[in-house]
Amino acid sequence: MTRSQRIAHDLLLPAVLLLATASHADMPASLDLAPNELAFVSADPAAHAAAGGQGSTALIQQNGDSMTGRIAQAGSELEAYIIQSGYANGASIEQIGQRNAALISQNGFDNDAHIEQTGSDNRAAIAQQGSSNRALIEQTGSGHSSNVSQSGQGLTVVVRQYR
Repeated sequence: MTRSQRIAHDLLLPAVLLLATASHADMPASLDLAPNELAFVSADPAAHAAAGGQGSTALIQQNGDSMTGRIAQAGSELEAYIIQSGYANGASIEQIGQRNAALISQNGFDNDAHIEQTGSDNRAAIAQQGSSNRALIEQTGSGHSSNVSQSGQGLTVVVRQYR
């Protein structure tokens, strides 16, 4: 398994298992991205994405309602994924260092999410399913790992790690 496949597996598997009942039928069955490619699949023009330096990947997949999405990356070997479904979802991912990976997967209602990583070798994942969920992850140093998983009824999570 390549490094990229390992990261995708580690970040996407928990989200896929949590949202197994959610419908993401419009998402492509497979995306084969070469280094420095940007995948952008969106039903909303408010979605923004940018792949950083060498070997970086960004993916936004949205369908429905008041979507926003935003990925901004700067370093190299960065991976970011935003997958949203409906209602008033937001999302954001911002990474600056190297070898960072982040995933936001939301399914409905009034969800927000925010991931911001600055150092290198950081991992962050947010998966939300319903209700008025909010989540925020900020990691500043290097080598941090965070995983938030919410399922319903007005939950809020804040994770901050500095070093």
